[in-house]
Amino acid sequence: MRARLLRGVVWRGITAAVLAVMVAVPAAVTPAQATVGVDAIKKIGVKAFSLFLQARDGDLTEQQLFEALQEFVAVVGEAEDAIMAHLDALASAPWVGAAEHAILEVPTLPVLTEDTLQDYALEVALHARQARRVFDAVDSEVEADHLGFAIYSLYSVGLEARVAAGIGTSTYMPNYREAMQAIVDRLRPRCVPSEGDMDWHPSIYHVVWTCSTPHGNRVYQDRQEFGEWKEGPWTQPALEAAAGAGTSWELATDQLQRMTDGGV
Repeated sequence: MRARLLRGVVWRGITAAVLAVMVAVPAAVTPAQATVGVDAIKKIGVKAFSLFLQARDGDLTEQQLFEALQEFVAVVGEAEDAIMAHLDALASAPWVGAAEHAILEVPTLPVLTEDTLQDYALEVALHARQARRVFDAVDSEVEADHLGFAIYSLYSVGLEARVAAGIGTSTYMPNYREAMQAIVDRLRPRCVPSEGDMDWHPSIYHVVWTCSTPHGNRVYQDRQEFGEWKEGPWTQPALEAAAGAGTSWELATDQLQRMTDGGV
């Protein structure tokens, strides 16, 4: 019983920290700000997925679960400012109200029992799916990117909640994967080559790559002079990785790879 109560206290802290972050109303995100804190946000998904793999491979003791949740609290704390900077309240409005309701209910619980935790896990899954539907509906790629961060965070928290509550993940994980794939497909950088503007010379090779991202174009160059590469050469995967850095595409791509590596 002691371990169960400790788990409830820890999880209350997690839910309050993560979801309180997600309903904040931030200022508009600039392209420079968009690259800040992605690694911190990524850790939320990595930590949640790691716990999922541990639970899948064998039963966790209450102590191991408690320690894992403590680590998750710390990871969420590190990512709070970064998540706030990436959310777009206007695009998320239909979902924010539901998530805010979940937050307001959590502090009223003197102890988060297993039954309450299960209810909460189901509620977070609903919010994650709502955010995904809004993502599919918005026209702006900037708004879609902001929502991508929300979707990534919510699905990660929902996974952590399901493992802690002992709820199965057989239907949740395919939905989680589909959400990550939707982000990757929509926000993948599109890179187009064009001839460089240097004076023509038979010993100079110059190609300019223009890559579209939700926050504007990013430009890269392949430039060779007299057989020596000054910049580049770029491969398509390398261009996408460079152009997509700092966007929710980067997070979703990383998570999809982890799922594939984990056989999910």
